[in-house]
Amino acid sequence: MRKLFILTLFLSIQSIWADDDVTAELDAAWDKLKTTVSKGDFRSYKSIYHRDAILVNGITNKSYTIKDAFAGWKQGFEDTRSGKITAQVDVMFSQRLTDKTTAHETGIFHYYTIDKEGKQNDSYVHFESLWVKKNNKWFMMMEYQKSRTDKVEWDEFK
Repeated sequence: MRKLFILTLFLSIQSIWADDDVTAELDAAWDKLKTTVSKGDFRSYKSIYHRDAILVNGITNKSYTIKDAFAGWKQGFEDTRSGKITAQVDVMFSQRLTDKTTAHETGIFHYYTIDKEGKQNDSYVHFESLWVKKNNKWFMMMEYQKSRTDKVEWDEFK
């Protein structure tokens, strides 16, 4: 009985460490995403998504391939890279469900730009993301931008 208890304890601790590793890996993927946005590095940004990823847009009630979404986002990256605007994205999570190779996350992101005149344009969005790990790298399979929210909810979320 004691051996069974020790084995169960060991497996539980190992599972906690594995969850911590997955969370750290996903945090690194999000950090890369944030860096690519702030640098206007469109090529690296696209590499975060699986080539067959889907964007579900609950704000416009449409779903489309990530390639189509990229077409709409490209100008923002070019404007950031050229210095026309500064761009930033921050993320907070309300739920992160993971195993070694899959993850589903729910939260709010705050994307904002600042133009040359100092005018800030903010977007706060409830989102879900679905990730898969392939060849030791995490790829976003689906981004679901569920609905807009505001700074008040963002601040309360913290």
